[in-house]
Amino acid sequence: MNENGFLFKRRRGLTLLAALFLSLVILVVDTKSFSINPAQFGYSVLSTFQIGFAGVKNFFRETANSITELKMLKSEYEALREKMEDYQLIQRDLVNLRSENERLRTLLELTEELDYRHIPSRIIAKDPSAYFHSFTINKGSRDGISRDMPVIAYQQGFQGVVGKILETGPFTSRVLPLISANCYVSSRLQNSRFEGLVQGGGGIHHPIIMRYVVKAAREEIQFGDLVETSGLDSIYPPDIFIGRVRSIGSKEWEPDLELSIEPIIDFSRLEYVVVLDIQSPTSGETSK
Repeated sequence: MNENGFLFKRRRGLTLLAALFLSLVILVVDTKSFSINPAQFGYSVLSTFQIGFAGVKNFFRETANSITELKMLKSEYEALREKMEDYQLIQRDLVNLRSENERLRTLLELTEELDYRHIPSRIIAKDPSAYFHSFTINKGSRDGISRDMPVIAYQQGFQGVVGKILETGPFTSRVLPLISANCYVSSRLQNSRFEGLVQGGGGIHHPIIMRYVVKAAREEIQFGDLVETSGLDSIYPPDIFIGRVRSIGSKEWEPDLELSIEPIIDFSRLEYVVVLDIQSPTSGETSK
């Protein structure tokens, strides 16, 4: 079995040797007298070696050419792969740019309905902790922003409270978000009109709390009711959404209800905000 395999693997070489040997015999044997011519025999042997040498030479030349061609093909493949990666990056950037343009277009359309001078801004830095104490926007005092100005945003067709300006620099401002435990907003339930005070829960994963809602309101409050600004704190204009009721709590010895509110704005994916100047109620005017 092994012997047959050995011969099978080398069948081409053995066939070549047999052909060369047969050619040699035909050349050196006189077919008429069956006599061997020494000169012809020497020439035939030399020719056989020349043919073999030429074959070996051609083999190595073709091998070298094949190696060179493979290197060229590999270089072309690498170049094409790099171009493909560049095209994929360009396509990804194009998709991201289109998405950003769509968000900005939506923001522009919605802000045109505002009754106050407004300054669209982009978030450029966030508190990395889950407590989310503040974030920074790319507009500052040179753009007309000052401390305590309200900040809103648009998500899924809703205009919602984001927070207020905590401090300003010439080109940037820091925002105190609604979800911070240090943020308070005068609020009311949209349907029943009962009022209260919303306080941040202290982090992005904590619900905000609406306090000081009279117990008489319990029968009129439903899960999912919208909570909005009341406009009684001189910072936030009225009728801006804050969130939805998720639970109602009360204690026997306390005179008020405590509502757990889910913010209307998802702060984990907030990118653009709008700063309002409620002291300048000029409809349609936007600071760019």
